[in-house]
Amino acid sequence: MIQTTFVMEQHIGHRSYYQNLRRFVDAAPQIAANWVEVTYERPQAIWNRLPILPRGIRGTLSGRAQVRAGLRQSKADVALFNTQVPAALAGKLVFRQPYVLCTDITPLQYDQMSHHYGHQPDRDGFLSRYKHQANGRLFQGAARILPWSNWVRQSLIADYGVVPERIETLPPGVDTDLWRPNPQLRSGPMRILFVGGDFYRKGGEDLLAATALLPPGLVELVLVTRSDVPERANMATYGNMQPNSPELIALCQSCDVFVLPTRAEAFGIAAVEATAIGLPVIGTAVGGLPDIVAEGETGFIIPPGDVKALAAHLQRLAEDRVLRRQMGLNARRRAKERFDARRNAARVVAVLEKVVEGSIL
Repeated sequence: MIQTTFVMEQHIGHRSYYQNLRRFVDAAPQIAANWVEVTYERPQAIWNRLPILPRGIRGTLSGRAQVRAGLRQSKADVALFNTQVPAALAGKLVFRQPYVLCTDITPLQYDQMSHHYGHQPDRDGFLSRYKHQANGRLFQGAARILPWSNWVRQSLIADYGVVPERIETLPPGVDTDLWRPNPQLRSGPMRILFVGGDFYRKGGEDLLAATALLPPGLVELVLVTRSDVPERANMATYGNMQPNSPELIALCQSCDVFVLPTRAEAFGIAAVEATAIGLPVIGTAVGGLPDIVAEGETGFIIPPGDVKALAAHLQRLAEDRVLRRQMGLNARRRAKERFDARRNAARVVAVLEKVVEGSIL
């Protein structure tokens, strides 16, 4: 049995990945798993009693303590980190055993999207070069890297010098037994689903502008978001949905199309959940979304900010139920082939076994 430490970030999106991976890895007889949840919160820690410290520094110190305590809990044959951030916080402990990295974004890619996330990249200089070199050593030292998308894979090779043979694109999966279509056919206006904690970064305003261009009564909006959104006719907003909850799944099953017109996105696991439900997806050519949506087959990919293109695709799907249904069937089939959590977790387990056997370069 392989003793494995899984160090898992708990941000939105990553928490869903953690839950899905854990459900199936814990059932694998060849893995003895030690799960380390990295929340970046330690209320009792002394640094959290020092308000003079910026919140970001306190979070980093808390995450560092969580990671290092988890790695010291037991001697592992191999460790898996999601993402490279907790791996970096581990310091020298990361090299105590072979390790595998999963990630939805590289540091350089995050810097390129910084203004959408309220992130301030380091100015070009010694510190930024040192961090880049440190991240390069971390990526290059991994026995295997499992990026969520080909977008990340390209950055690992071009920006960090990782040899392609050490990289395998492996997206996060969803439980396709839970996330499944509603067999009952709906009538009435087309229900458009939007899921995004940050309504504005995720392109929610573009969705509102696009639906305003459509004939009255053609569509309804269903929004799942933490943001405050002004009320309008034919729109319902939900703010307290939990990942993988029956309430969230039932709400998604009540919709006809999923739209994510995001301006900045690493991957978009909500889009994967939508495909498993059997919904056509309209997304933007950002981050890993082009890996999720097969253009013209399971949905459409548009440039970010293209409100007219979004409106045109929505009107086409609203007026053509046959096309909408066929795209939904295609999306469901693609989800089972590429984004099934059980299948993808089995691949993670196989990679860990090969790392321990020493059969991976």
